Amino acid sequence: MAHLARTISVLWLLFITTMVPCFGSDLAVSPETSVAIQNLLEDQENLTVHCIAGNHDVGVHTLKPGENFSYHLRPNITGNTIFNCSFTWNGGICRRFDIYEHDEDNMFTNIKWQIYRDGPCMYTPHSDLYFDDEDDDDSDDDDDDDDDVLDDICYEWSDDPC
Repeated sequence: MAHLARTISVLWLLFITTMVPCFGSDLAVSPETSVAIQNLLEDQENLTVHCIAGNHDVGVHTLKPGENFSYHLRPNITGNTIFNCSFTWNGGICRRFDIYEHDEDNMFTNIKWQIYRDGPCMYTPHSDLYFDDEDDDDSDDDDDDDDDVLDDICYEWSDDPC
């Protein structure tokens, strides 16, 4: 019986050492991703943000106009991490959005969101390389604080109820 267990262990180790070089990052643990959310509601209102993924809850944060908060996440090894956030303002208006979806966002390690009434806008370094952003003329590239080129990609709110 011990011989069978040892044989299975050796075969398992051989399988893992063979498959990791073949599939590389698909089997490796994903790098940590930083996500920042900024309140840019047009009416200078406070924004309450609550984000959760599975049983990982980053808590409730109330942001004054212009304020932001950030958190770090490490996508799970299965590659199906989704962070869903609810955004509440003006005495009860509530909207939802998936602020991080591994299938779409795994190429980024630093994601910046700006929240407007009409929807969230994502600012990422060189986002024009990854997204079809036809409104590039409207992007604000005058920010000299960062050497990266930042483009905005704005989305509509989710239809999911809060």
